Amino acid sequence: MTTTRRDLFKAMAAISVAAGLAGCSSSGSPSSGGTGGGGSATAFTYRMRDQYRVWLMDLKWYPELQERTGIEATLVDGGPSDQYYNKVDLALASGSIEDALIANSSQADVYGSQGAFADLGPLISEHAPNIQAYIDANPEYGNLITSDGKIFGLAMETVKISNVTFYRSDMFEKAGIKDLPTDVDSLRAAMEVLKEAYSSTENFFPLVGREGFLKFAYAWGANFAVVNGTVNGVADDVVGALTTDGYKQMVQWYHDIYADGLIDPEYVKGAATEETWQTKMLTGEGAISDDFFTRPSWFMNNGGPENDPDYAIAVLQPFTMTDGTAVKVPAGARWDVNRVLALNAKTAQDKAPAILEQLDYLYTEEGQLLMHFGVEGESFEMKDGKPEYTVTFEEEGNKGDGVPVWNFLQDRLTFVAPVDNDAYQQWMDPLTRSFSVDYFSQHLEQRPVLKYTVDQQKQRSDTMAALQPFVLAQVTSFVTGDRDLSEWDAFLGEAEDKGFGQVMELDQAAYQAANG
Repeated sequence: MTTTRRDLFKAMAAISVAAGLAGCSSSGSPSSGGTGGGGSATAFTYRMRDQYRVWLMDLKWYPELQERTGIEATLVDGGPSDQYYNKVDLALASGSIEDALIANSSQADVYGSQGAFADLGPLISEHAPNIQAYIDANPEYGNLITSDGKIFGLAMETVKISNVTFYRSDMFEKAGIKDLPTDVDSLRAAMEVLKEAYSSTENFFPLVGREGFLKFAYAWGANFAVVNGTVNGVADDVVGALTTDGYKQMVQWYHDIYADGLIDPEYVKGAATEETWQTKMLTGEGAISDDFFTRPSWFMNNGGPENDPDYAIAVLQPFTMTDGTAVKVPAGARWDVNRVLALNAKTAQDKAPAILEQLDYLYTEEGQLLMHFGVEGESFEMKDGKPEYTVTFEEEGNKGDGVPVWNFLQDRLTFVAPVDNDAYQQWMDPLTRSFSVDYFSQHLEQRPVLKYTVDQQKQRSDTMAALQPFVLAQVTSFVTGDRDLSEWDAFLGEAEDKGFGQVMELDQAAYQAANG
């Protein structure tokens, strides 16, 4: 039987775990023997979702971390991502949890307040001076992870990345497109040229994709944002700034390109899979897409040139608004509240000092070098005082699971630790590096951190469970013409009845809670 969010809150009330946190002597640096200065254990169990576990086990720097700190983790498979948090709920409700695990912030705060998770505040102060320095240097982070004066989990910092819009540059050239699109109007004009140039290609649609077609909301100001401390819309990629004029203009634009056969109908209707999308971009049934920023390189390395010797992909600069106003591309918040490290209160007295010492090492200069560059002489060399990789992403990053690799993809969860955006971009392949450094440093804006109370999170989850699919279904109907845009105002009223305004109020409160 599947555990629902309602089941979670019922289970919370039944949980009462006594936690005894004994003080241990301070350790200002990683323990060479993993004893934590107070007799703490040198091994602990650590639960994470299945794919992250596989990736971590394959990393060559991970055994080096264990050797340097003298602390070893047994990685526990917590199941696939779509089941992971439900499984965490069940484990917590039964009291059978590992020494350390990844939870989301709501689970950390709720179960922590019930005594299942240790209060990390005193433990960090005692055993993790570098983590403490990080918290002190980032007060917004400290505010995010603190609940009623206690810290029940540490949230993961995320690298500054986003999707990008990319295109078959060889197809653009053959179609005679010399001026690249700079806004959505010139994008549509380019798609019209492509449609005509490749009219003999069966099932050709210039714009193809997967997993949600509303990719350019920022170009109309239709995305969630915070302006002068006030939220504009709802923090959701589909719902966004639903009630703004820009959102309606965006829907009209998609309606028009759909009617003209410029966008793949399967994409709009949610029927496109990763495999069908990849095939279309590889075989010339599509020419433009918007997806994760490493995808251009993936197509070049996974059959593109083999299908067509002229095959080439390039990345467009972010679109401006139609009046030429430059806007930032939205990205995820700096800290991910769905990836929070929590420690079992029952085993904290024995295990927490060692766990925190190992984690604290990753906040040191030496630990950061290991995590982001590996081992000197094996994966990098120092040149002019700076580390440079001697291994490449092309060789290491595309190996299959189960093969030991030097890989430094910081968007994959290993341990909660600071990120190094420059190192992350340096690790990318040459095609990705050719655009990513400037793209992400100049054109990206990370979403503000939002912090909900447990009750707010429950209310929001319940409301969004009905609101988000409703908005997506109705917007899709407007785009396909199944619903006429003359009914837009009526639709907004329906969305309000579904709780749009309530969620916006919750997001406003969550912004203020996280940002003061």
